[in-house]
Amino acid sequence: MSLHEPKVTLQVLWQNEDSIRVTPFKEGSALESTIKTSRICPFHSGLVRDRAREVLSILARANAGEHGLFDELVSAGQAIYLDLVPAFLKEKLQEAAGRNLVLHLDRPLVGIPWELLHDGDEFLGQRFRIGRLVSVEGERGPAPMQRRMEGPLSALVVADPSGDLPGARAEAEEVAELLEDAPGIGSVTMLVGKVTLRVFRDELMRHDILHYAGHADFVRRTGEAQLRLADGPFTTRLVAQLKGRVDFPGLVVLNACGSADATAALAAGADPLVEATDLASAFLLAGVRHVVGTLWEVRDEVARTFATTFHRALCAQETIGASMSAARDALARRHGSDGLLWAGHLLYGDPTWRATEPSNLTFADLDVLDGLQAKYRDELFSSDAAARLLAATMLLRLGDRSVIPAVARELTLLERWMSPQATQREQRQARLVVSALAAAAGMAPSEPPETLPDVAVVRALVERLGR
Repeated sequence: MSLHEPKVTLQVLWQNEDSIRVTPFKEGSALESTIKTSRICPFHSGLVRDRAREVLSILARANAGEHGLFDELVSAGQAIYLDLVPAFLKEKLQEAAGRNLVLHLDRPLVGIPWELLHDGDEFLGQRFRIGRLVSVEGERGPAPMQRRMEGPLSALVVADPSGDLPGARAEAEEVAELLEDAPGIGSVTMLVGKVTLRVFRDELMRHDILHYAGHADFVRRTGEAQLRLADGPFTTRLVAQLKGRVDFPGLVVLNACGSADATAALAAGADPLVEATDLASAFLLAGVRHVVGTLWEVRDEVARTFATTFHRALCAQETIGASMSAARDALARRHGSDGLLWAGHLLYGDPTWRATEPSNLTFADLDVLDGLQAKYRDELFSSDAAARLLAATMLLRLGDRSVIPAVARELTLLERWMSPQATQREQRQARLVVSALAAAAGMAPSEPPETLPDVAVVRALVERLGR
């Protein structure tokens, strides 16, 4: 598997109701290294708006169970492709060697269903693994903070937070099990049923990955999108208020009803080309690197198939774009291409990113990372025992012997990780803890041991270090 993933980068900026500025970039180049082919192109905003509504109308009918709509979607996708994509850009897309396409979009253009534009041979989302990025030109406020996404990564799985989606719980259990066995994941926290706004907000900032399975709403009165929680909504306004003040997760998966609400708002009668306050864009502008969202209310069986296939591929070190494609292909095989249920999810972010299996599982490179002490000090106060034990272990490896009492308080959990009935992930974590304890006592190198000692030996070692 090659780690180099060529990509086509395309910037599309809103000029006015009648024109857009289109700039393609060299494959694999940074944004500042452009080919000087930026052009102002005619843009029939009213026509594109109508075509976009037509596409979403077809998708809504498919989601309601109507079949035989594939050809209709192809026709609608071809019409919007002809209306939107200038001739010079069509040529560049046809000539592109890479399968990855990054779209830098002004917020008024986010509501266009770019993935379902059809060039006469295939949908753009089939020809390319598309990732959307939202232009930050003109945005006010502090610059977003972004996680480094250097593991072991911590994951937060939130399911049925409003207490009325039992199907979401089954999805969450499968996702959590997958993540727990993934080599790059250090800890998994599950919040299931009646999750309050305060708990959600506090836990959100402590994790690298969020998987949310619940309701997402678009409130036309306020023009806001929101995640529904037990005692109130987590809104785009709140996301904007927290921007620059907290460390958002690096990956957010919103397997929810209409979480890419710029397009969902269109289906409800809103204007798709106005500045959207959708959740995906809000998270991205707040510093989240990658967001997976949905176009409409996702059925339970569709959500589960997508989520498990996506996370399985991502944990196997596929790129996030390839993981999206794998999940769509799984839905097409299960429900048929004609059912169009494969078209419900979108990716915001760079499709070439992958969660590489890190050396972070062996502590080898932890000493060179910035800010680790502060990060793990905060996690010592986590409500999750596994997170507390791993944080104490990290600090111990960094030379902080004051955390020995924190390790001692979690010995019962460590013993469970060391038992023959423990999962592979738990046994890996146990080896990391034992390695850190042994290194602190001057008894072993920093690499985790191949086999675990007796529990009594570990208890004695903790007592010795604590004297």
